[in-house]
Amino acid sequence: MAYTDTTAMAGLIKTAYDRYVEFALRNQPMIRSVADKRPAQQAMPGSTVVFSLYNDLSAATATLGETTDVDAVALPDVSTVSVTLEEKGNAALATRKLQLFSLSDVDPAIADIIAFNMADSLDQLAMTPLRQGTNVLYAGSTATSTATISAAATIDSADIRKAVAKMRSNKAVPREGNLYWVGIHPEVSHDLRAETGNVGWRDIHAQTDAGQGNLWAGTIGTYEGAFFVETSRMYSAKDGADQTALTTTAVTVAGASAAYTLGVASTSVIATRAEAGDKISGTGIATGAKITALSTSGSTTTITVDTAHTAAVTATTVVTVTPVTRNFRTIVAGKQALAEAVAQEPSVVIGPVTDKLMRFRPIGWYGVLGFARYREASLYRIESGSSIAAL
Repeated sequence: MAYTDTTAMAGLIKTAYDRYVEFALRNQPMIRSVADKRPAQQAMPGSTVVFSLYNDLSAATATLGETTDVDAVALPDVSTVSVTLEEKGNAALATRKLQLFSLSDVDPAIADIIAFNMADSLDQLAMTPLRQGTNVLYAGSTATSTATISAAATIDSADIRKAVAKMRSNKAVPREGNLYWVGIHPEVSHDLRAETGNVGWRDIHAQTDAGQGNLWAGTIGTYEGAFFVETSRMYSAKDGADQTALTTTAVTVAGASAAYTLGVASTSVIATRAEAGDKISGTGIATGAKITALSTSGSTTTITVDTAHTAAVTATTVVTVTPVTRNFRTIVAGKQALAEAVAQEPSVVIGPVTDKLMRFRPIGWYGVLGFARYREASLYRIESGSSIAAL
C-alpha cells in the first residue's frame, strides 16, 4: 500500500515565512535632553560657538570709613566654554533589485532604522562629554579610582545623598523644582533599590501611600533630592578592577595578524563566562591583550583577541582569561550641565537617485552640531560596579 504523503508530494511542501519583520529592541533616546543650554544671541555662523559666563566679585565685608571714599575694583574676566561643531550623519543605499525581490517592504523599514540611528547616535554624542565631568564619586568603601571599582562596589543611598549635597553646595540649580536629574543603569538601580534598613529606597517607599504605587510598579520616582531616569543608555565599560582568573587547556589558535582568534570548547568556563573587554594571556599572546569579540557556533566559541602573536603557539595551549569589572556611570545633573550648539538640526535626508538606470536609492541623516559641559558645578558622576552585572 502506498500513501500519498509529504514525501510523495514533496514539491507541494514549502517553508512559510511571516512577511512582517520585527525591529530590534531599542532604548528610548533621552540623554540629549540633558543639554538644556543653547546659544541665545549667536553673533554669526562659525565652526566653534563660544559661551561666556560672568564671574561675581568677592564679598565686600570690610567696614567703610565715614570720610574715606571706597577704592574701585575691577570686575573679573568672563569664563568661556567652547563647543566645536562637527558634521554628523549616516546613510544607506538600497538597490532596486532588493525592493523587487524582498518578501517584505523594505523602504519603510530602512527609513525607520535610519531615523532611530540618528536619535541613537545623537544620544551617544551627548553622553561622551556628560560622562567625563571632573566631579566624581566612587561607590564602595575601597574604591578610589576607576581602576579599583569592583563588583562589590555597589551604589547606595549615601552615594546619592553625597552627590546631591555636593550639587547644592556648588549652588547648582535643580532641573525640576528642587530635584536634580539622575540617569541610572537598570543594573545599578537594582542595587540601590535592594539596599536594606530604614534608609533604604524600598523601606522608605513602602511607608508612604505614594511609595506603594512606585514599589509595586518597579519605578524609582524621586528619592534623596533627585528624580531618577532608569535606562540602559547610561555608559558602562570594562575598566574596573581585575577579578579571579578563568583557565582552560583546550585552546586552538588561528591567525597571526593584529586580530586573531582562539577556539575553545563552548562548555568551558572561559567560553561561558568571558566577555569582550576581559584580559587574556597565554603562550604566544602579547602582553596587554584583551578580548574584542566572542561568538559561539556548535561546540566551539571563537574569541577574537586584539593583539598579535609574540611567540610560537602550539595547537593546544593554556590560556588564562581575567575578567574585568564592568564599571557603571550614574549621572547627577542640574540645569546647564551640558551645552549644545547646532548649525543644522539633524534630520532624515532622502538623497537623489543619480545612477544611469535609477537603481540606487539613498536615504540617510545629516546634522552639524556639538556638545560640551557648560557648568561643572552642575554635574556629578558616581562610578560603581553591580552585583548582577556578571549574571
